[in-house]
Order: sequence, then structure tokens, then C-alpha cells
Amino acid sequence: MRRVFAGNLISRALWRRIAALAVCALLPLFWAGSATPATAGAPSVRVVTDPRLPGHTIYLPAEPTEHTPVLIWGEGGCVARNSLYVDFLSTVAARGIVVIDNSDPDGIAPLDQTAMNASVDWAVAENGRPDGPYSGRLDAGHIAVAGWSCGGLQSYELAVSRPEIATVGILNSGQIAVDQSQLDRLRVPVLYLLGGPTDIAYENGVRDFGQLPPDLPAFLGSSDTGHFGTYFQPGGGAYAALLGNWIRWRIAGDPDAGRTFTGPACGLCTTPGWTVRRRNIE
Repeated sequence: MRRVFAGNLISRALWRRIAALAVCALLPLFWAGSATPATAGAPSVRVVTDPRLPGHTIYLPAEPTEHTPVLIWGEGGCVARNSLYVDFLSTVAARGIVVIDNSDPDGIAPLDQTAMNASVDWAVAENGRPDGPYSGRLDAGHIAVAGWSCGGLQSYELAVSRPEIATVGILNSGQIAVDQSQLDRLRVPVLYLLGGPTDIAYENGVRDFGQLPPDLPAFLGSSDTGHFGTYFQPGGGAYAALLGNWIRWRIAGDPDAGRTFTGPACGLCTTPGWTVRRRNIE
């Protein structure tokens, strides 16, 4: 029997792949606490909530300044569970980036596009609110969005639907069913971080990278970390540093961060254990 999903008929094989992606992303909910517990994160980062953005967690660098970059983070498994990402997101925020996670500090709930859109709306509104603590401090016209697994799929959708999005990160993710029209609508640089052939989303991400618009800047880095990447390593591991550098370069124009991705001997190009592909990035 075949079922109807988003207006299309989907085979049992495809449903198995969807289920596998969801299970892989949900597994850390059960073992991350015993494997590598999240700590308090970077000491220079404040983790706060805001009644104007209920159900979300905000990671603030020591002192947001004018045009501080903003990252909207999409979690794995389509499940909002901020407590899994404290180290990872704190390390990104410590690079001078305001990070908005689409879940509250302690809760667990389904995550959908509504929460990610609310994050963008909040950044735009707070940047323009004259009496607010973020007034004029956020680069609300050039927002980054990135996500792991299901969060990567949701990041694609936000990138093609919101003009404020200026770059997108697809981490251990890629379209399950090919939607070339969505890829064709991408208009901002894309970062792919994949976990090598053992990553269940590896082939999907590599395929998407090859089918992007021909003039779109894109970078793909892969190491043998599997589908769980380095999110649960101390400080978020390599993924946190790479995502932070990508945002510092693409949003803030930081040339030092850009050298991770640019030049014939780019920082990641010469890092043992990583393979790199580039499009329209010199």
C-alpha cells in the first residue's frame, strides 16, 4: 500500500528512509546524557529566554554590538530539545553570533516551520524596537539558518521562503525526495557538513550540492563522523567551529574566518580527515 504525503505518492522504501532519518536524529535524546553531557557552554555566552519569543532559547555573546550576526538553529528529528545543544550552540555564539534555538531550555516538543519563522520575526522586530535591548544591534536583514538532519530540511524551506535569510547550513542532511524546484529557488550561499558514507544523509547532501543553481556559492565538507557529527563532543567539536566561521565570513565579512573555506590551501582543505568540494568559492 502507498500513502499520500504532501500531495505525492511515496513508496514503502522512501517511508523507510524517512523513518531511518528520524530515528537517527532522535537517538541522542536517549544516549547523549550518558555519552557526552552538555555543560554550561562557553563562559562568555549568556543563555536567556524572552517572553516575546516563547518556547525558544537565545544564546547571546558577551555584548551584542551593531549588526551582530544572527543564526536560527533547527534541531534534529523534528524535535525541539535545546538541552542537547548547549555546548554546540554556546561555542557558535561565542564567536559573536546571536543564536536562536527553536525550543525552550528544558522542554521537549515537536518542531515545525512555525517556530523557525517566529525566530526570524523576533529578530526583525527586536532589532527595530527603539526601547529594546537589541535595538539596532542585530543584522536582521542578513540572517543565517542552519540545522541538523530534519532541521536541515527545515532550513532549506526557511531559506527559500524568507528574504531575510542570507546563508544556509545543511548539516548531516539533504532532501529525502528530490525537490529540484526548491534547490533552484535557493539564492544564498550554502554550507554542507556531512559525516561521510556512514552518515545516512551523506548521499542526499552530496546529491543536493551537485544540483544547486550553477552560480550559487557552496561549500561541502565531510569527515567520518556519521550522522551524529560532532554536536555532542566537548564544545560542539569541529562542526561548531566550522559553522561559526562560515557565519562570521558570510554575514560579518570576517576575512580570517573566510580562510577556513577560501584559497587553494583553505583551512579545511588541509585538515586531515576532511574531504572538501567547492562551487563558486575561490
